[in-house]
Amino acid sequence: MARADPRTDELLGDAERPYDVRPERLYIRDDLMAGWHRGADHSKTLDGRIYAYVRAHGGRAPDMDEGLAQRTHDHFVDVALAAFLMRTGRPVVGIMGGSSTVAADPNYRRVVRLTAELTRRGYLIVGGGGLGIMEAANLGAYLADRSDADREGAVDALAAAPPYAEDGAAYIGAEVDIRERFAPGGESLAIPTWVNAGEPISQFASHIAKYFSNSIREDGLLAVATAGIVFAPGGAGTMQEIFQDAAQNADRAFGRSPMAFLDAHHYCVETGLYPALERQAQRLGFMDLLSVSDEPEQILERFPAGAAPPELDGMAPEMLVRRMRNAR
Repeated sequence: MARADPRTDELLGDAERPYDVRPERLYIRDDLMAGWHRGADHSKTLDGRIYAYVRAHGGRAPDMDEGLAQRTHDHFVDVALAAFLMRTGRPVVGIMGGSSTVAADPNYRRVVRLTAELTRRGYLIVGGGGLGIMEAANLGAYLADRSDADREGAVDALAAAPPYAEDGAAYIGAEVDIRERFAPGGESLAIPTWVNAGEPISQFASHIAKYFSNSIREDGLLAVATAGIVFAPGGAGTMQEIFQDAAQNADRAFGRSPMAFLDAHHYCVETGLYPALERQAQRLGFMDLLSVSDEPEQILERFPAGAAPPELDGMAPEMLVRRMRNAR
């Protein structure tokens, strides 16, 4: 862990600031859910109170003191994330997709099946830490050691609950019921941001690297997924991640890793993103990394069991952070 810098000591003096400027480890679900009780919505959690504090102190354009506090916090999260990745030593697969995908959507269920099997094969799943496909990614990892029936039942329960957009308190309650029923659950990582106003954390991630800066968060999310990324259907944010990951593969910023796309109709017909990416991949030399499929079993061919963990060469967490942030 990075040593405390006395120049940041004065940032700790704000008694109203609800977050630790120098976190010593990654968050866990219970940290950010502090203050929640059944029937309450997200605003009652520590996570929700941090959103409110950020909004009241300039939002995306904080004043100098708040901006310095947020950037200091994000640096310490970087170091904690690097330490966690070194400690687990597992190959990391990223799952990207829309935050508005509901549990009743077939792709939500497919992602749960996919990440459960990837977890059993030894991969560490990382997602964006919110709702939709991000939640499905962590849920599959959480239930990796459970039966197919248990996983299907969990998705059915979430699909039967009121959608979060309609009744946030009821949906969180349904998530918590599943979490408690199958605790302690499998390990996975979430990397969310406080930029997305009011978005709740994934209830099923075991470790959470939450950032204030979305650009730092996005870059790190893609950088750590060195074993490859699966892209489920999503919106503008997912499109950005696709081409950012493509640029990393073209530049070999973090080596070369698969880009697997779930739902051929969405990517090849509805959006045309896959054919557009194919043209660039042919030109830039990473066509062999692309694949598009409709079912998890086809995507799993890209991710064999026993894949090698990332080569960290025994570097300290601070050095791993520098490699993540300065690889270009």
